[in-house]
Amino acid sequence: MTGLSRFQQHCRLLRHVTTAVWLCLALLLVLPFVLVPLVSLLAHGDTSGRGWRDLLVAAVHGVPGAFYLWGLWAVRRALDELAQGRLFAAAVALALRHMGVAVMGGALFNLFAVTNLTRMIEHSRGGYAYFDLSGIVLAIVGAALVLLARLVEQARRMESELEGIV
Repeated sequence: MTGLSRFQQHCRLLRHVTTAVWLCLALLLVLPFVLVPLVSLLAHGDTSGRGWRDLLVAAVHGVPGAFYLWGLWAVRRALDELAQGRLFAAAVALALRHMGVAVMGGALFNLFAVTNLTRMIEHSRGGYAYFDLSGIVLAIVGAALVLLARLVEQARRMESELEGIV
């Protein structure tokens, strides 16, 4: 088995693992943030409106997880392309861009929107931002991934240009 075919085999294996992890995390995201509040609301027949507010707050808290799931799916898509032997730089650039946007979007939504939307939905008082160290770091890492994607894409274009000259 050559090094390339071994690499492609590892990509296929990791794609399957990533798919399984994605499915489990999607289930863990949907159950507590959507299904449980919805079932509770429908079972109790809430007429006060409190159940709908709880469901909306739960959905708001689940949005960052949806961003992260999108980023994980981008990893899976890149692994699929690499396993099929497609262009390495193009697959990596697209995956880095999508992962960066997903991680940065999820972190920023968690830092600013979750706090403020929850406050508005519940008509309560509180801070305007949730200054969580991990969220701030994730936002910066996401932005760096987007910049790295641009760098990889530029390198791919330069390589293509050089191949055209030679």
